[in-house]
Amino acid sequence: MYHMPKFMRPYIERIVNVIGDGHCGFKAIAKSVSLTEKSHVMVQRALIKELKKHMNKYIEIYASEPQYNYIFDGLHPPKNASSFAPPNKWLTLSDMGHIVASCYNRPVVEMTTLDIGVSETFFPLRGRPPVNPKNNMICLGLTANHFVILSLKDGCLLPPSSTEWKLHKSEEAATWKDEFLDQHDRFQTLMETELRERPVPPKNQQIKTILFC
Repeated sequence: MYHMPKFMRPYIERIVNVIGDGHCGFKAIAKSVSLTEKSHVMVQRALIKELKKHMNKYIEIYASEPQYNYIFDGLHPPKNASSFAPPNKWLTLSDMGHIVASCYNRPVVEMTTLDIGVSETFFPLRGRPPVNPKNNMICLGLTANHFVILSLKDGCLLPPSSTEWKLHKSEEAATWKDEFLDQHDRFQTLMETELRERPVPPKNQQIKTILFC
């Protein structure tokens, strides 16, 4: 809970943990789409299929073919899928959130603190939203190098949509955000307030950070 933004904690009903073996992100997605943790390889295969099928679009998003290939390779499980996955095989939603959202046709939310990363909502890149787009969201909390599943209260605040989605979505996918605009605005306002209220480290600590980074 303490790895989530302070203003979001009252909206979190439940946190579901998964095994922390480097596959945690894909295991969290598997459980979120009604599979088991052991089905994380099925998730990776589905994401690989999505990436291959829409290769040109994702090369456009990643701005280079080498970066596309890096993400593509990262989605392939290690040879021993039951062993601990090295960092280059971990889920990174900042790069893969678009793939997950488009593959499963549902919003994907990453929630974390400012010290760890950026909270974002990823919508599918193509296709119109269903009648109830808030149903079946995938919401993951990012702690220190570990993903958990978040169960959020109805109508809770949600982070803004990612910049890449705004730039690369299809015309018919543009309405995905319409049902979430108020939640996005309130989240952004409170996140900015939390950022302003963060304590400033003592000057000697700042100097040590500079010297020993």
